[in-house]
Amino acid sequence: MKYLIIGTGGTGGCIGGYLTSGGKDVTFIARGDHLKAIKENGLIIHSTLKGEMNLKNVKAFDGGEELGKFDVIFLCVKGYSLNETISIIKKASNEKTIVVPILNALNAGEKLSEALTGITVLDGCIYVGGYISAPGEITQTMETFRVVFGARENAKVDMNLLHKIQLDLEESGIEGIISDNIRRGIFKKISFTSAFAATGAYYDAAAGEFQKDGECRRMFILLLKELQKIAIALNINLDNDFIDENLVFLSGFSSDTTASMQKDIKTGKSSEKDELIFNIVNIAEKYGIGVPNYKKIAKYFGYSKSSGMFIQRKELM
Repeated sequence: MKYLIIGTGGTGGCIGGYLTSGGKDVTFIARGDHLKAIKENGLIIHSTLKGEMNLKNVKAFDGGEELGKFDVIFLCVKGYSLNETISIIKKASNEKTIVVPILNALNAGEKLSEALTGITVLDGCIYVGGYISAPGEITQTMETFRVVFGARENAKVDMNLLHKIQLDLEESGIEGIISDNIRRGIFKKISFTSAFAATGAYYDAAAGEFQKDGECRRMFILLLKELQKIAIALNINLDNDFIDENLVFLSGFSSDTTASMQKDIKTGKSSEKDELIFNIVNIAEKYGIGVPNYKKIAKYFGYSKSSGMFIQRKELM
């Protein structure tokens, strides 16, 4: 199958890099100095699972070209860049293409599908630590590498294609999981990412501070408890060991790991604070749920009532 990776940062770079190393047909969309370095020197991944991966003759473009049609598109961009990808997806898709959005946003697949009529859009999430450490280079920061994907309730999809994607992931060294409750799976992943990013950005702390008793770890747990209350309101059944599960996952991070949102805020770049902090507060207010710790952090980062709105269809056209 032919794969297109839109967004070659820590997430897309790892997915596409592993698939490439596994002998799959992969094309990358990247930009700026990162794209230039990949085109000139290939893609280098400092992998926690495979060691040094130096991938030569990588197919990389900026998205403006006509690249033909693809069987699978992994959409690995930040939520605020979603609108820019619509035209690329439309050009690269046909009626058999499957789009798997890997975003830090609730309802992304559902809203994206409204803008991509006739194209099969799944939902997905990822468990991996990675970032662009230099142009053309991705550094992986943890040994877990899991892609969870699936169709939304009542959506029609060719399960044979999903199993083919799963097999390609597994053959490339990625744990691929087809979820029969992807809404729950995404909420679980967003919960970890949101709590980790919000706490890390608020305290300017790396994972090592979360991995020991102290203020960061306590705040992380408090935010997870507030997310548990939101899950109940949304009729999402989380495991009884939800908090312990997140703490175990956190323990697998290298001590210097920080969330991409935290990195972006610190360097003054556009960030996903709308999706990962403000939107959580908006959902809580909609359902009358008290989230004092999220509100405190949201206020610190400039939250207002109009912030963090759900992705709307008109933004995706």
